[in-house]
Amino acid sequence: MAQYVVTGRNSNGEGIVNVQISAINQDAQVVAELDVVAAVRTLLAGAPGIVSTGAQKFEQVVTNV
Repeated sequence: MAQYVVTGRNSNGEGIVNVQISAINQDAQVVAELDVVAAVRTLLAGAPGIVSTGAQKFEQVVTNV
């Protein structure tokens, strides 16, 4: 799974809240990881002082030579 960082920004564009999602534990895939990220963005968007949200995806690539 990739890691996601969801950021809530104030009216000046400064990040005031960061949520890092590094694991989603479920026995079988019940909820897609992008749905979880979207839910966190929606939650942050409703918080006082936050005017915009964004999400970044980070993936680790391992190359064997």
